[in-house]
Amino acid sequence: MQHTDKAEFVQLLNLCYATLLKPLPPVEGLQLWLTVLEPYSIEQVRAALSQHMRESKFPPVPADVVTRMPKQSDDRPDANEAWAIALRGRDERDTVVWTQECAEAFSIAASVLDDDETGARMAFKAAYERLVERARADGRPVQWIASLGHDAAQREVVVIEAVRVGRLQLEHAKAFVPALSAPDSAYDPNIAQQNLARMREITAAASKPGEQL
Repeated sequence: MQHTDKAEFVQLLNLCYATLLKPLPPVEGLQLWLTVLEPYSIEQVRAALSQHMRESKFPPVPADVVTRMPKQSDDRPDANEAWAIALRGRDERDTVVWTQECAEAFSIAASVLDDDETGARMAFKAAYERLVERARADGRPVQWIASLGHDAAQREVVVIEAVRVGRLQLEHAKAFVPALSAPDSAYDPNIAQQNLARMREITAAASKPGEQL
């Protein structure tokens, strides 16, 4: 919210509390509200307060509003998709392209994965959602990273597919798949053509069923 939205927000909050016959929070409490809700527009806050009043008989607190905000679309996978991606990192031969939060959450869950996959999944989901919420609150964009496996052929397929769908930049991918780059010291058109053909071949293979990320 902008500073100019403060008066409207106080009116909205006062209406909610007055409807429930409760006194408005003190000035210190209102300042906390404004700090927590700063990333959101007054329109979003108004809609979230209205939803809370329809669903609850208790006065709203900041968390009630935040949890009713629309989910942000920032290309981060949801917890279930992230878990499916993370499971590919179980085999050290396989290369995985995942988000920073996915990698961190999997490192937490991996210690119990072999003994209790259900427990590992629950631990992963809790950690992942917490990490994503923190990243979004901090305004950090999604960051896709590659965890390289030992299988070179599978690595090429996965990395090129990640480039195709926009999860890795081509320049970044060249560091993992050197065969796609001509030597910097001397440009050889024959090598360049061979590398281009190789990229097309790998991209075509990545589009086959069962080989996508």
